[in-house]
Amino acid sequence: METEQAVTLYLESWQKRMLKDFASLKQIKKEITKVTIRPGKGGCPTSYKIVPGSMNKEDWWIYLTDEQMLQVKEQLHLRTAVTFVNVTADTLKSGAVAFG
Repeated sequence: METEQAVTLYLESWQKRMLKDFASLKQIKKEITKVTIRPGKGGCPTSYKIVPGSMNKEDWWIYLTDEQMLQVKEQLHLRTAVTFVNVTADTLKSGAVAFG
């Protein structure tokens, strides 16, 4: 039985403020303390660059701390560290990104 890879990151106070600034009321309706990344749910929602033309006006991202970048890299067995998590309607709907 294959287990799903997931990484849970506990958000810093400045990241929580980012959520309040960028998240729509439809996306987030409660106090958020963590984000869980599940790359098996539709691709890896983490990135180290933005692909031109790939973002729409409702998409946004959460920048990661150095410690969070290392945690994601190690737990997801990535070769390159990532700097942010993509938050889109698709990643939220699929469960690739979940807030708690």
